[in-house]
Amino acid sequence: MNAEHVQLQEGQARFVVPQDLFFNPRARLARDFGVLALRAEADLQERRLHVIDLMAGIGTRGIRYALEAPVERIVLNDGNPAAVEAIRRNLELNAIPSDVQVETVCEQVHRLCYAIRLRDERFDWVDLDAFGSPSVYWHAASLVPRWDGVLYFTATDMAALCGKLRDPAVRHYGAVTRPWECSDEIGARVLLGALQQSAGERGLYYEPLFVLDEGYAMRIAVRLRYGSSGFPVQHIGWLAKCMSCFSQTTLPVHVTVGRCRVCDSEDVQWAGPLWTGPLYDPEFLHLMSVEARKAGHQAVLRLLRLMTDEADSPAGYYSVPELGKRARLSHLPPVDALVQQLRREGYIASRTHFETAGFKTNAPYPVIHRAAERQQ
Repeated sequence: MNAEHVQLQEGQARFVVPQDLFFNPRARLARDFGVLALRAEADLQERRLHVIDLMAGIGTRGIRYALEAPVERIVLNDGNPAAVEAIRRNLELNAIPSDVQVETVCEQVHRLCYAIRLRDERFDWVDLDAFGSPSVYWHAASLVPRWDGVLYFTATDMAALCGKLRDPAVRHYGAVTRPWECSDEIGARVLLGALQQSAGERGLYYEPLFVLDEGYAMRIAVRLRYGSSGFPVQHIGWLAKCMSCFSQTTLPVHVTVGRCRVCDSEDVQWAGPLWTGPLYDPEFLHLMSVEARKAGHQAVLRLLRLMTDEADSPAGYYSVPELGKRARLSHLPPVDALVQQLRREGYIASRTHFETAGFKTNAPYPVIHRAAERQQ
């Protein structure tokens, strides 16, 4: 795959990967999501969009945007001159529509974003595919979207976000993360909480459109909003977990974690501060689903259905294998059967895209335990 003479194809894009440059084939799902989300945004705005890819690499993602979505203008930037040369060569391999304005830039992200702001330019869609923590780029990237524009960013520092490396999480996000069974969701919520607090300093805030957990990386799309009065302080808080009865709950940021509300135990741990509000915009997911059906993206459609199902579920999730160990079940109940049982008992319950064997619910853990035993 790294041989320069080997031509690859993804979606409608053809490209070559030079030996000395990085390309991640595993990120195709995130690129598929990006294309479909860009189409959904164009449907929502009822016009073609202005797009910027701040860290374009060899250009695969940006070229797919230009070929597969309603784009009027796209800027492909990378700070590595060799990558920009690869972008230009890969552009030549593809028949970009003549009415799409394509620009290639070789600039450091912060300098480019500040220059764009000074020129009073704005983009509808800002792609930030950072390696490691994206927090260092948030201030600069927030200068680029138009009012109500979209930022689609990546985080690959999953060890910090999921509680395996605690110090980097505090350093980058000002938050405590935990290696609980719902650690991936904690990571996504810590990202969103830190992003919101960074934006709030400048009178901005973000509304999440979706979170895509790829296991080794997190991709999050958010819509930029202006105005301090709209800052969602009610959705900044903690995820608390009782280590005695294993119940999970969210708490407002001003509340000190004390005893468990279910079993009154003092053995309570917490993660955060983090985002406790919705992770998904159902209307946007619907528009993406329409585009996914048109494109025949069955894998994406399945994920979108899971996201839609869990959109109104509470923060945090439980794992059936962990439930089986704690409850010493003779066999693990099917996730769908457990979800349906909890719904019959009047609780919110759903599957989650974060974990194949995971489920979300507002039921206390003892109720979950009993529901699982009924499935034996």
